[in-house]
Amino acid sequence: MIENHTDSEDDKKNSDDGPLLPRWFCWTWPGTTWGWVFWSIGALSLGFGLFSSLTTLITVQNKSGLVPLSFAVPGLIILGFASPNPFKQMMDQFVPGGISDGWNVDPTPPMKQSEWHLDRLEWDEKEGEWESNPLSRYEQDGPELTVEADGDEWVVNLDGNIEGKFSSEDEASNHMKKIIKKAESIDAQELIFTEHPRHKKFSAMYNATPTQFTARFFCHIFAVLFLTGCFLGLPKSTRIDLNLLFISLISIGTILIIYSYFSNKKVMEAWDTITSIVKFIDGGHNELVGQVRPITDASFEVLNVDGCKDEGWTFRNLVAWSWAYNATERWTETYTDSKGRLRTRTRTETRLVRGGSQKLDYMLHDGTGGILIKTPTFEDVDLGNSIWERNKRGKKGCGPYETPKRGGRMIRHEWTLDAIAMGDPTYVMARVKGRPHDEIPRGTVSENASRVHHTLMAVGEDAPRRHAKIAKGTEFSILKPKTSLFGNFGPSALLIITTIIVLMISL
Repeated sequence: MIENHTDSEDDKKNSDDGPLLPRWFCWTWPGTTWGWVFWSIGALSLGFGLFSSLTTLITVQNKSGLVPLSFAVPGLIILGFASPNPFKQMMDQFVPGGISDGWNVDPTPPMKQSEWHLDRLEWDEKEGEWESNPLSRYEQDGPELTVEADGDEWVVNLDGNIEGKFSSEDEASNHMKKIIKKAESIDAQELIFTEHPRHKKFSAMYNATPTQFTARFFCHIFAVLFLTGCFLGLPKSTRIDLNLLFISLISIGTILIIYSYFSNKKVMEAWDTITSIVKFIDGGHNELVGQVRPITDASFEVLNVDGCKDEGWTFRNLVAWSWAYNATERWTETYTDSKGRLRTRTRTETRLVRGGSQKLDYMLHDGTGGILIKTPTFEDVDLGNSIWERNKRGKKGCGPYETPKRGGRMIRHEWTLDAIAMGDPTYVMARVKGRPHDEIPRGTVSENASRVHHTLMAVGEDAPRRHAKIAKGTEFSILKPKTSLFGNFGPSALLIITTIIVLMISL
């Protein structure tokens, strides 16, 4: 729940009525049960630390040698992490289904291959027969056209309804071309998938600016200040003995800043790159979001996980996958402790026994058109969460169970499969270039000479400030909420500065 924000739900999704988030300050409260549990724990720790420090006048040490204010520090840290990022809450309003590997926003793209226009027919007068148009799969989704014989006539069906009857195949084919050409005038906003970043419903979100100061920022800032107060409350002789701790805190702050920089860099790479619409795509480095569809009519390679021929272990519609068989062994060993005494201990080891992976070309389709993705050229392919798991091997042709290597016993066997399948969403950051001349399907997409996306392909080549990758999911699946410069680096920078000051005055 975001406070200091009085806009209605409709206004939040319409940037014309004002900013979606306060510019300078926004306080947020937990939005889940577990969030409130952690927030309550943090509040209790903070309250105990403040109360104890006041009753001992802050500078008085208790018997354990700790300044009571130190109990407030972990409380503030917990409160900070329990307070949601307002930018994330805003994202959740636009993507109510949450962020996952799949489609989140309804209506979803067509999920049946019969709706993907993979084999629309056209009449070949020279050959005197109906042939599949190899360019139909590259066209926009819709209209759905079929043709069938009815006695001496040919019936053209449009979206399941009879469009017209024609006395010859040539007339029926030409009429279908006219319908497709007319569909070219449809605005791309009506064709792209609902979850495409260029959809008008997300324009306000992508133009939003993160609030400069948030509840998380203030909680973590005060945690650093309270920690500094704890150190200053200790006698100078005691602080000198904590030099190693001070150096550790400076190192932690430095690591956090470096991590925040590179993490934020990847987020901004996606936020700041305008997602291309396939129908109008040009060469160069592009960001793409769309559905996985077959690029050719060739049958997909059948995957039998670990060689198992069982139906439940067989997959036929995957374009990229990685499977692994991991086994866990437990054994008891004898060792000598620091005092020379013999001891026994139980140890557990999980090891990779075997696995396999593959990457195949596919078509990315965003509703306006499709483009070839050369998956094998990408080094960074994120397959998302596992789509399949087993803890017992199949019965047909499977590889053998792992045997103990440490003299113990095997306590667990696990097979997992991560994969991108037909119909899945994918996010692609890639360089778009022309396909080899002999691989380009002949003709023009939708009879429109300005459409060239069937002559292009996306390959895994990096560019300045652009890292080539394929990730399962839409853009929302890989994005993390933006934060302001203060929120991203403020607490870590303050931790370094205050620790150096305390270290210097303690020497």
